[in-house]
Amino acid sequence: MRLRPCVVACLVATVALTVSACKSAPSQKPFGGGDVNTGPGSVEYVRRQLQGTWTLDRFEAADAAGQFHPVKANATLTYDQYGNVNVAGILLEPLPGQQTQDLQPMLKYSGRIVIDTQKHEFRLQAQEGTADPSLQGTVGAGLIRKYDITDTQLTITYVTPQGKATARTIFKK
Repeated sequence: MRLRPCVVACLVATVALTVSACKSAPSQKPFGGGDVNTGPGSVEYVRRQLQGTWTLDRFEAADAAGQFHPVKANATLTYDQYGNVNVAGILLEPLPGQQTQDLQPMLKYSGRIVIDTQKHEFRLQAQEGTADPSLQGTVGAGLIRKYDITDTQLTITYVTPQGKATARTIFKK
């Protein structure tokens, strides 16, 4: 079967009109993204301040009355650019109210932290590692960590969900 020349011309014209009507639209971003806020008070700013290795300068634990007492300890805290934290520490003397034989001084964990710059606090997420059960109420993963940070000093106050401070660490870079 042969197509007539006018039918072929009509088909070619129809295809040409259809193709020309389907021009691609300019690409557009799916949302109005902008530059990441890196100024003071931003999460990125705090992350950059935290990044690196910190050495424990002072550890203080609260007694039953809420008073802080210095406790000899050694520890390091390392924070990387991806939001991961590693902590390793050892108590060199008992916490207030504990006896020497009760002392189980090891603390070693890693995980991610979520930073809240408005409240100046961070929380551990997906923690892995070990911490002696006697330390859970003082520096455990379930506690909120209130922070104050400068270029050379990181102060962390550990607080229960009810708002009671349990310990304070001061790290130096």
